Amino acid sequence: MKFYFGDLLPYIGEMFAGLGLNVLLALVSMVIGALGGILLYLGKTGKHRTVSLVCRAYIEVMRNTPLLVQLYLIYFGLAQFGIDISALASTLIAMIFNNAAYTAEIFRAGFLSVPHGQIEAGQALGMHPAQVFTLVELKPALKSAFPALINQYIMLFLFSSVASIIALPELTYVAMNTSSMTARTFEVYLVTGAMYYIACVAMIAGLRLFEKKAFCW
Repeated sequence: MKFYFGDLLPYIGEMFAGLGLNVLLALVSMVIGALGGILLYLGKTGKHRTVSLVCRAYIEVMRNTPLLVQLYLIYFGLAQFGIDISALASTLIAMIFNNAAYTAEIFRAGFLSVPHGQIEAGQALGMHPAQVFTLVELKPALKSAFPALINQYIMLFLFSSVASIIALPELTYVAMNTSSMTARTFEVYLVTGAMYYIACVAMIAGLRLFEKKAFCW
């Protein structure tokens, strides 16, 4: 059997568009999910017992159930009650909610790395609690947590391929259609895998460069 990649050329534009959608899904869910993760961490470690229990339960449930099941519940499950959500919105909601739980634990490790004496020093200087949190706690915590956040972003990017199950035209879905149209299954998925890999390497390099410039203090 001979390998031939020429049959893929008419579909390359769609594949790159699908890859762009994967990047967009990961970026939006990472930013919004990270903000949610900070709120979950604050709620989990706060003094309000009920809020803390709710946040703990949310984190445990989201971290211990598959993203695909969560996506099905949103896209197919809610439709049973007359709540129709588009494939794009369903994917974003599932990824954001899932990511918030994971980033909450990443931020927990980051905040725990901040020396308590540093916090006390900020308080002794008469800083407002909000200043202590943003300047004394949050910035060092972000610096400590950023490598793990990079890994989480890459995982989100790769996990976004689950959206192919609900016919969202991201890269994997486009690859499935291209494979069926060309009967070049090996070639299609070899190119698809290469596109995912190159995108991951490029984004990791860019994020590490950003890390060096943003946390050079």
